Amino acid sequence: MRISKYMHRWSAGILTLGLMAVVSGCDSLLEVENPNNISGEDILKPEAAAGLVNGTEALAALGFSQMMNSYSTATDELDWVGSRDSYREHDQGNLHDPFNEFTDEQYPDLAQARWMSDETIKVLTDLQAVDSLPDDLLMARAHINRAIVYMTIGDFMDDWAITSDRQEGGAPLGEAGMGTMYDEAASAAQTAIGIASAGGDSDLQTLAAALYARALHGRAVWNLVGNKGALGYTQGNPVTGLAASTAARDAAVAALALMGGLTSDWVHYHEYSSQTVTNQLGAWTNSRQENRISPVYATPDPDGKPTHVGVFMPDIIDVGTISPILVEMVAEFESDPAGDFPPMRVTSAREMQLIIAEHELAAGGNAGAFQTAITALRAMDALSAYTGGDVAGNGAGTAASGTALLNHARRTTLFLHGRRLADHYRFSDPSAQWLPTSADTGSRVSLES
Repeated sequence: MRISKYMHRWSAGILTLGLMAVVSGCDSLLEVENPNNISGEDILKPEAAAGLVNGTEALAALGFSQMMNSYSTATDELDWVGSRDSYREHDQGNLHDPFNEFTDEQYPDLAQARWMSDETIKVLTDLQAVDSLPDDLLMARAHINRAIVYMTIGDFMDDWAITSDRQEGGAPLGEAGMGTMYDEAASAAQTAIGIASAGGDSDLQTLAAALYARALHGRAVWNLVGNKGALGYTQGNPVTGLAASTAARDAAVAALALMGGLTSDWVHYHEYSSQTVTNQLGAWTNSRQENRISPVYATPDPDGKPTHVGVFMPDIIDVGTISPILVEMVAEFESDPAGDFPPMRVTSAREMQLIIAEHELAAGGNAGAFQTAITALRAMDALSAYTGGDVAGNGAGTAASGTALLNHARRTTLFLHGRRLADHYRFSDPSAQWLPTSADTGSRVSLES
């Protein structure tokens, strides 16, 4: 299921005809008015409301794909194989170099998305106050955009200046304050749930419910690995653990009910196209081939090309079976012929089930509730049920075996979702490419603003 709408753009032919008409009516080329210029007051008009929401959605998608270039290369999901040393730095586990060209380049798009997500809600609120908002569901979509943007910042960043606007910088939150990004995302998602429910839009209500569960779970994960100072982090000794959150579990159960259960395989995507925004992760990986899917996940081309010849990762129980969901997602990521516009998964029914399973494992060790939840997820790919046996040498009937299975399920199910970096630390499962001398090895590596 894909719920995504795009900013409208003029076609080249129409724009050319328009410019010819303007030029022919002027005495001088200097008198031409740019038809793309609008005043600041124009965005306050009711007619602009949908454009603001669509534009924010496009910026959110662009910001996500930009940041994923550095983020995923720092994880074990992608390997640097090209010529740009700045990606090599990320691959080896260092994301805090202030002179790295890619972190410098990627931050502004996400910053614009953050500002637009807040500004759009302000404008729509003003229109609503004078009964001029064309459609109340635009407000639901605006809050959904805000939830996505704020969660993206929480997942990727160690610091952020949330009060910054177009002209003046704001005071940074500091690493200790970044957990509030998930709180803001959860609040925005809750608001969207109410608006969508009142408006009778089940698609938006379902998406908002999924984002609400994701925000609550993201907060629980951040509580484990986000604030290294408060958690007593020391170099080479990462703070690890399972994210227990009854609220996140309950929200995921509610979201799954709206999705029709696991049988629907519900997914929400960021969408990209030549008419909207490009997918920078797709462009740098599929098209430019600066980075490639890691050998942990796919078998490299034997001729040494920066590509792969097939998905590699076998299931952790059915060891003769390559992970079906990973095969599906790799094919999805490489589906666009040009490589620049693959869709990117934001959240899914499968992730809801992972949230449920993790809470049950954290709350009860290797108890039956976890086995039931993780088996339901595995059944989607016709994989064997988990009955509490030994997993990867961790012993039958142990919480360690359940944790190994959960880590594997998250690696395969959330590939290129922007979740892997925190999982590296909390499951004590570092990337093989990290260097001991890298500033971030063993900590929660996030991009600095």
